[in-house]
Amino acid sequence: MWQKGTDEHFKIFIGFKNRVCTNLCVWSDGYVGNLVVRSLGQLRGAIRSLYENYNSSFHLFHLKRLSEFEITEQQFAHLIGRARIYNYLPMACKKDIPQLLFGDSQINTVCRELYSNGNGYPNNIILWKLYNLFTSANKSSYIDSFLERSVNAYDFAEQLRLVVENITICWYLN
Repeated sequence: MWQKGTDEHFKIFIGFKNRVCTNLCVWSDGYVGNLVVRSLGQLRGAIRSLYENYNSSFHLFHLKRLSEFEITEQQFAHLIGRARIYNYLPMACKKDIPQLLFGDSQINTVCRELYSNGNGYPNNIILWKLYNLFTSANKSSYIDSFLERSVNAYDFAEQLRLVVENITICWYLN
């Protein structure tokens, strides 16, 4: 029951595939966020707003588009090198670079999984596969960073798609 004047914390999520494990770790292919409210009315309003503003067809469209674009193995190698460097850059340099929340351990997992499938060296890497490699590597994250990294994996794949489509440039592939 709500106690007057106290904040209540909730985890909210929406997407096509939402999962909750027994220790209440939540992950989704859509949006996951934290919500702090002081009343049941605020909670209802926030959930209604989330549901009404979620555009499932837009989300699905962009997920499907990832399978239409690819990067070369050379671009992948460049991306991995830059991803390793990112965490060591001064804050002044990072402000102009899209954030990548994955550390060396997750980057290692992405590389290991890409090359351990028994097919040798891939000539090109489809962005859908790269996105899945990042989300798979994210499974080893602690719960406090899991959700942010999951969203970051999608954002990162979308940024790469925009680069491949020649819509924008990205430090990771320059």
